[in-house]
Amino acid sequence: MSKRFQNIFSESTYFVFSFYFSRGLRIAFAMVTPILVSMFFNQLSIGILTSSGALVAGIGDNPGTIKIKFYTQSVAAIFYFLVVFISQLLLPYTIAFGLWATFCGFFFSMFFIYGSRAVSVGTSALLCLVYACGFENPSLGVNTLFFMLGVIYYGIVSLGLWRIQPFRVAEQKISENIKYLSEYTGLMKSYYLEKAAPNPPKKNKFEDIQSRLFDKQEKIHSSQEDIRENLFKLRINAKSFSAKGRRMALIFSALIDLYEHLISLNLHDPKLISSLENSNLKTDFCSQLDNMQDILNGISWSINLHKKVTVLIDSSILSNFKNQIIYFENTNIPSGIDLHVLKHIRLIFKTFYRQAKIIKSLVNGEFEKDKSAYEDLDLKKFTQKYNYSFSSFKANLNLRSNIFKYALRMSLSILLAYIACALLQINYFCWVFLTIILILKPVYGNTKNFAIDRLKGTLTGGIITLLVLLITQNPYIITLVITISIIGAYSFIPINYKVGVAFVTIFVILLLFLDHHNGNNWTNIYHRIGGTTIAIIIAFIISFSFLPTWEFKVLPMLIGKLLKYNLKYFQKISNNLLNEHKFSDTEIKLSRKDVLLGTSNLSSAFQRVISEPKLSKNYKSDIYNLITLINLLSTRISSLRTYSSQVIDVSGDDKIIIKNIEEILYNCIAVISQNSNVIITDLSLKENDFSNYNESLFSYQLKEIHSLILQIYNYIIKLQEFEEWKISNKYIS
Repeated sequence: MSKRFQNIFSESTYFVFSFYFSRGLRIAFAMVTPILVSMFFNQLSIGILTSSGALVAGIGDNPGTIKIKFYTQSVAAIFYFLVVFISQLLLPYTIAFGLWATFCGFFFSMFFIYGSRAVSVGTSALLCLVYACGFENPSLGVNTLFFMLGVIYYGIVSLGLWRIQPFRVAEQKISENIKYLSEYTGLMKSYYLEKAAPNPPKKNKFEDIQSRLFDKQEKIHSSQEDIRENLFKLRINAKSFSAKGRRMALIFSALIDLYEHLISLNLHDPKLISSLENSNLKTDFCSQLDNMQDILNGISWSINLHKKVTVLIDSSILSNFKNQIIYFENTNIPSGIDLHVLKHIRLIFKTFYRQAKIIKSLVNGEFEKDKSAYEDLDLKKFTQKYNYSFSSFKANLNLRSNIFKYALRMSLSILLAYIACALLQINYFCWVFLTIILILKPVYGNTKNFAIDRLKGTLTGGIITLLVLLITQNPYIITLVITISIIGAYSFIPINYKVGVAFVTIFVILLLFLDHHNGNNWTNIYHRIGGTTIAIIIAFIISFSFLPTWEFKVLPMLIGKLLKYNLKYFQKISNNLLNEHKFSDTEIKLSRKDVLLGTSNLSSAFQRVISEPKLSKNYKSDIYNLITLINLLSTRISSLRTYSSQVIDVSGDDKIIIKNIEEILYNCIAVISQNSNVIITDLSLKENDFSNYNESLFSYQLKEIHSLILQIYNYIIKLQEFEEWKISNKYIS
């Protein structure tokens, strides 16, 4: 029990110093300040107006450099003003307002084409329409003025805090990324133990671990993109990069290398399981994973709390691995043991510890050697460039665009909700509208998950709110509860939507209680739950029946892209081994970035496909097997880069295999893309027997890659016969 309490305390402390909690605090401060000031002057309705503007601006705010934040918030403020002003003008006219709400739903949903920053602004703009429905003050000018004052006030708070600690967000994101890596390492151990169990693993438990691994991969890559956007753009735009910023850039570069080594363990490989089991190294392997998890936890904690890393990083604990390998080399290798697998595992562990030591010394300010290994990167190439031109908007105004179809679904849902509320004389359209814009997503799987979590969170929040109001109705205590709920809401929404929604429900209903001077609490709770339920029903029906976007249709395209990324990555690594003219470290790492992001996109898409109806079990099973093989291929290619740092004598047989690998990958991509201009080679000629030549560890990996892509090719040919794959063909470019 004491250990469990210690873990809870540790996680809570980490959360308090995290990016999400600081974001919640920032939004809460900007919201609560106007309310407290207005209560002092007995003008609570004005305070809530200003607070609403601050909330909208806070939701639309994303991390970034001060230049990007200022530009985004300025453009966003224009949208907020227009929506609030026009909505109030049209509100008395039922038909005009319904058409305006429908247009807003379509227009701001199209912002998905511009990336996550624009999506946040679009969602906030739609929230302005929700607030405009509930303004009690009849004066259009007063409502707009104080609402926009809240928007401006939040901007001042946000930009002011950024100036005080410009690197804090990047620091928190790096800490978060390392924490995700730690959790990923723990899941890897669970995955291995399930696969290595003497009895077949329980299907539900095994699938749950796999699902969590895919989810954690997506979070790792998402946080890495956030770091690139914040840290690299900050360095690019800065006239002089401080010592702290330079050190953080080095930490992040070393961290990506560490992650590459971590995923190169190839836990999908059955040879790994049998080799560990038969060599009596299974316990050592699990101990290493535990140790790696502890190291990552310690580094993450230290970065988040501004402390020196004290965790011990000692690679000498690999001695048992080394001794066993030497023993097997000097004796007859027992059946079931692949010595190359054991050597590969030991090499990955050694490189992991080496990278962890570099990160530790960087955090502690002790790293002096080999800085050029991480400083010579062209950072501009690692950051995304968004095209915010109207031409991009215009190019997506057709039914070939999934975002256009999503925008049509959004506008139709809002229109149907408005008509239903008008005909049934339901006076809480704003609740229905709010829920629709927050749960309706471009793909069915996401809509389903958000809808379920929102309903659970709303019910939980409604019950808690009722209990609070039964205990006390003191306005100062209620204000305190509101403050805590605001912090909780905007701290948890990005990481646990259900919990975040519960907090949102609490503070919204309590704000209504304060604003309406002890109004009917049951009515407010009923409106909130009723509006959520109606919105979920409408969103489900529209998402399922009107121009639905099924994720399975884009799977072949994502598979093809990932194979192209792997091919380019493989070609660059092999080129650096075979030729004098070598690719730069920047080019190699850019290819690696594409592979990692492609893997994340494919894994997250498959997670959503699982929840889609009308897909055969055999198709899902074969797609899963193919994705597993491609993940294994990516890790094998990453392993080659580990070996490429060593002096390697590339034999003639190695060169033959490299050529064969490239040809087979070309064939895989050609089959998926249905490219008639590419000649499909007779792959039976590629199944050469390379088992007799003298293998180095590098040659062993080449042979494994060769075997893998033959399996991948066979699965792709098999999938061509499924109706689901044929339906997807028109989505493949």
